[in-house]
Amino acid sequence: MEMFMTDSARSEVVQAIADAEALVLRLRGVLATMDGEPTIDLGRQGRWTKGEVAALWERVKHLTGVKALFEITASRPGEQVTFGELLAHSQLDQQQQRNEHARMSRIASELFGAKRWPIENWQGSSDEMIYRMPDGIAAWCRNIAGFGPS
Repeated sequence: MEMFMTDSARSEVVQAIADAEALVLRLRGVLATMDGEPTIDLGRQGRWTKGEVAALWERVKHLTGVKALFEITASRPGEQVTFGELLAHSQLDQQQQRNEHARMSRIASELFGAKRWPIENWQGSSDEMIYRMPDGIAAWCRNIAGFGPS
């Protein structure tokens, strides 16, 4: 017996899954806080612990473009980094850089149940992607990946 779902019902199910994933992320952050583990809240990117950043880094450090993204944002904590600056740093073409970002999102989803990064990102006014790593996460990254002083 085949079951067909209307577009409206499908949209509701997709939204319910997204809501459940967001709740899981919030609850994980609350547990980490209750356990006394320092967390950094990145809003839509969720709450991060040093252990989560380390786990993600272990799985993505072989990706040249992702490594470049971590290096440039960790070396400029709190500052905005443009996609163009990232390309100059990684020396990859636009498509390869984007492919590696998509791969990091898939890995994060496998690890944490959601596509989230320890790096804020948004579309800038000139339609160029902008990235920023908060100070605390940058310190963790420099320590974990050996990018410089922690």
